[in-house]
Amino acid sequence: MKKILLSLASLLIFIMPANAELTRSVGITAVSSTIDSTVTDDIDSNGTIDTTKDISNDIAYGSIFLEFTNENVGPGSLTFGIDVIPGSAEFESRSTSQQSSKAKAAGAAPQTTGTNSGTVDVDRHVTLYIQPGITTSNGLTLFGTVGYVTADVEADVKSISSTNKTEELSLDGVKLGVGVKKSFGDGMFVRLEYAETDYDEISVTTENSTKISADMDNKALALSIGKSF
Repeated sequence: MKKILLSLASLLIFIMPANAELTRSVGITAVSSTIDSTVTDDIDSNGTIDTTKDISNDIAYGSIFLEFTNENVGPGSLTFGIDVIPGSAEFESRSTSQQSSKAKAAGAAPQTTGTNSGTVDVDRHVTLYIQPGITTSNGLTLFGTVGYVTADVEADVKSISSTNKTEELSLDGVKLGVGVKKSFGDGMFVRLEYAETDYDEISVTTENSTKISADMDNKALALSIGKSF
């Protein structure tokens, strides 16, 4: 993921000359999002998946952004921005029934039946992105988004075959999106964007060697209001 970030920065430096007159923008975004997760359990971390569950959570959250735009890049414009979710959001919550027969694992009783559960809370969610755009004759700007996402994660796992465990992790991902932007007087603008973020898989291994993994994707519709100056 660091290579993606460096590539975005290099592209920005290459396309935006040193004497480019950049427009600065700030704004807020309201997001309606669906988090799709595939969660797997490997009870004794031997590489064999014991349970798999697909989860879909609908959440809403807000963010703030800062952007710099070069309006004279070929036939269009190029925007470099940073978007931050101020605060935390619960991206995943799940439970699944499991029968544990792995008596060789420390502390596990054979034929134990119960429910495993887990939550993933995301904090300091930051997106760095570029948006190449083309402005049409009616004043609408059509754009695409390519971004790198990073966040801090607190994963809280409750397993029937082990003690509960909370672990701090890092979450990285790639964002791709498309949208439309409309500018008004006094530098005000509104923007509508659909984007999908593919996060890297995260995993937690309990003291009883139960490995719980989650592979998350974020499908989001975002409405932004901003001001350029």
